[in-house]
Amino acid sequence: MLFAVPWHNHVILGTTDTLIEAPLSEPQALDHEIDFVLGNAAQYMHTKPTRNDVKSVFAGLRPLAASAAKEGKTKEISRHHKVHVGTSGLVSVLGGKWTTYRKMAEDTVNAAAMVGGLPAKKCKTRKLKLFGHEPGLAFEDPLHVYGSERSKVLNQGPKIQNNSLSDKYYISKNQILYSIRNEMAMCLEDIVARRVRGMFLDAKETQRLLPEIAQIMAEELKKDSDWIKNEINQTEKILNTYRL
Repeated sequence: MLFAVPWHNHVILGTTDTLIEAPLSEPQALDHEIDFVLGNAAQYMHTKPTRNDVKSVFAGLRPLAASAAKEGKTKEISRHHKVHVGTSGLVSVLGGKWTTYRKMAEDTVNAAAMVGGLPAKKCKTRKLKLFGHEPGLAFEDPLHVYGSERSKVLNQGPKIQNNSLSDKYYISKNQILYSIRNEMAMCLEDIVARRVRGMFLDAKETQRLLPEIAQIMAEELKKDSDWIKNEINQTEKILNTYRL
């Protein structure tokens, strides 16, 4: 099954299903996986995508709850989650997937409440609003993902600091400052991967921006030139795995 998902004015194509015997700190997409995604997408898109069209490529590992005796392809292993209570009372949630995270949370909280001897109460997870929830923000606004925190991002500094540092995707100095001051961003990878998602949107453009972003971070965190150099080197090593 192939997905084409719009995301931040880009399109994410995927996915593949490859069994990995051991966990990896930085999983990498294999050549045959890339060819598989592009080849199948070309059968349905008017403009057939090629490797030259790929802005970034990334992979992740999905933990599946299966017994040691389970054999066969990973697609045949249940995607459902399992909640396990150990003899010590430790509650663990295994397997599952992103689209069912609320149900996973509900089952885990209910199990923990039972183990802890708490009175029975209906779990609020299903309809609990995420932090920053604010309906009505235009999807075209690059800061809509911040919800009610949007104004705080814009007011971290002078208005000019809201101008994007890139023409490829939105990233501003005020956005970087907000990530440091409010989201505990401590390293360059924190910003480009986990705050503005540039690493996933356009690896080449993100690499070009690294010196400027690192300089802004260094000034805010009171770091020296050695810190800047080390952060750039470490982040470039990871970025190289996202480029074709």
